[in-house]
Amino acid sequence: MLLAALLLLPFATATLLLVARPEAQARLLAMASTLVTAVVVLLLWAGYAGSAITVVDRDWVPAIGLRLVLGYDGIALLMLVLTGLIFPFIIGAGFKQQHDRPATVNALLLYAQSFLFGVFAAQNAFLFYIFYELALVPVFFLLLFWGGEQRRAVTMRFFIYTLLGGLSLLFGLAWCVLQTPAPYSADFTALHALRLGSEVQVWLFWALFLAFAIKLPIFPFHSWQPDTYTVAPLQGTMVLGGVMLKMGLYGILRFVMPIVPEGVVFWRDLVIGLSLAGALYAGAIAFRQRDLKRLVAWSSLSHVGLLCAGLFALNSYGVSGAFYQAFAHAVLLVGLLYLVGAIHARTGTHDLGAMGGLKLRTPRLAALFLLVLVNAVALPLTQSFVGEWLMFNGLWQHNGWMAFAAACTIVLGAIYMLWAYQRVMLGPDSGGPAVADADQDDHLYLVPLIAISLFLGVYPGPVLDLLEAPVQLMLNTLTALN
Repeated sequence: MLLAALLLLPFATATLLLVARPEAQARLLAMASTLVTAVVVLLLWAGYAGSAITVVDRDWVPAIGLRLVLGYDGIALLMLVLTGLIFPFIIGAGFKQQHDRPATVNALLLYAQSFLFGVFAAQNAFLFYIFYELALVPVFFLLLFWGGEQRRAVTMRFFIYTLLGGLSLLFGLAWCVLQTPAPYSADFTALHALRLGSEVQVWLFWALFLAFAIKLPIFPFHSWQPDTYTVAPLQGTMVLGGVMLKMGLYGILRFVMPIVPEGVVFWRDLVIGLSLAGALYAGAIAFRQRDLKRLVAWSSLSHVGLLCAGLFALNSYGVSGAFYQAFAHAVLLVGLLYLVGAIHARTGTHDLGAMGGLKLRTPRLAALFLLVLVNAVALPLTQSFVGEWLMFNGLWQHNGWMAFAAACTIVLGAIYMLWAYQRVMLGPDSGGPAVADADQDDHLYLVPLIAISLFLGVYPGPVLDLLEAPVQLMLNTLTALN
């Protein structure tokens, strides 16, 4: 029942907001809904005994293998927890935003949350695909109607990329379902039991992987991301970068690795190479940015390249590190984007050249920025340090040169983030008008994010315990093939 409530509560609240249009109360209603779902995911986490759970199991359209099967294992539960804990911050970021039609904006955000819960709870491939595509619809409308300049062109590019990826995934899943014994089944258990030939797995890998490579995104499927992150409204960027890109990581582990394990081994080094090349490229481009929001967008692209490389290391360090870092990245990105919005609200610009010396006028905001930054540069005792250290170890076990490239992306990331802080907060005062320092709302928003990053940096056990059993199960399957 708790899992069903996760999907239904945000959906029902969103529908209420869309129908009744309580513009003045919309943000409070949305916040109440996300806080309740946050409590629900924590209850699910507290009650999790370590083995996979199926909560709902009903036929829907049995002729094509579509069934209503909902459940979770440790990895899915981590993604549910991530979605449940991050969305109150996404809704909270809108309290200071001057939106036209706030009821509609918050309804779209809650629909996105509901569909994302569906993605991570689905245990049937076609059900997963339905939620996967539905999750994009609210973001599409947020981008199209509340985005910045050139939003129509950027939205169209985003749509084309996701459409191509979605069609490729649908083709791959449908082909796999037709290989199951009659009557066909799209349940995960049936697809994971497939034993496809090696030659089939080599080409089928790309049909399944393409959609998730676009969603992450990794090089060379990334060109939609920087402009979309920059043009999207603040909360839309948080949904895209904080939660939605994790669908790509989750999809690879849930579909690509169990269904085409020999294809994964065959293309492993190419994928790691592309991911690390993209991470280095994005890091170099981030260093050249003069727009703070675009810098955060390119830094996110660099981080996800490292996530994908760690995942394809195919050992417990790499895979666990990738998912641990996915959680850390969500916490970090939401905090950074909130700071981008807070700085823009005070200075009226994202231009780094027009900033400088803001610490002299906003010392509390500078201190909060610094505490978020220590997670961005992966200092010890932060959440990012744990994730990046695990991924580095995973890549080192696979290939020393790849681990060296990964270390370079980490160092490069630290350099451009510290450089950005120096340009915004330090140096001579740019001479702008007096601005307000961080207020109670800013502290209420950023301090919990900082606390999460520090707590899980010191005590990562609760998250790593969730990952241990399902990651080891997947790796045992891959090992049996070698």
